[in-house]
Amino acid sequence: MRALFVFFFVSLLAQFSFAQNKAKVDSLKKLGRDSLIKLAIKKLNEQDFDPAAYDRIIVKADSSELVVDFDLPVKFKGGKKCYYDAISVALVGSGNGMSITGFCDEPKFYKPSAKQKRKIDFIFESINKKNEIGDIPDKKLRNDEDMEITEKVGYYYVEFRSWSTFSHYKIQKGTGKIYDAGHKHYARSREDKPRYEIIK
Repeated sequence: MRALFVFFFVSLLAQFSFAQNKAKVDSLKKLGRDSLIKLAIKKLNEQDFDPAAYDRIIVKADSSELVVDFDLPVKFKGGKKCYYDAISVALVGSGNGMSITGFCDEPKFYKPSAKQKRKIDFIFESINKKNEIGDIPDKKLRNDEDMEITEKVGYYYVEFRSWSTFSHYKIQKGTGKIYDAGHKHYARSREDKPRYEIIK
């Protein structure tokens, strides 16, 4: 009997918490995307964090969570540098977190150098030449696309992921020649519903 009462109490508490979160989500959504991004920056409260350095900012919500993601669609790995490539700030719920590109004890927030920008531009220019890879208009990836670039001696190793495709290839430094390419397609249904609503 006591176990039944505890289960009932916990269940009631969970329902109350869910209802509270839903009310908070609904209320915050009315503020709009820009205001929610500002709230997330304030909540993160990191002086070294520059949201302008993160090319992809997504504000998303479901019935019990509202999260702002600051993300780098293109992640560049080279040398001994490491940095936070994605930051999630939960305005409602428990979606806080950061992920890191590279290996070090004290990662910093991303600040692209002019040299790194030139290397990324070179890679996009190589991709956008006529070849088996296709092209990336305006050097912009869609929200369901990510690219990871690893600098090696003499070439860049590129991995590209989208909702339906995984590709990998090498780009020769200097010439921009693409070689050793491979592709894999995922069998996914367009009818799969995403968990989150994107707030625009």
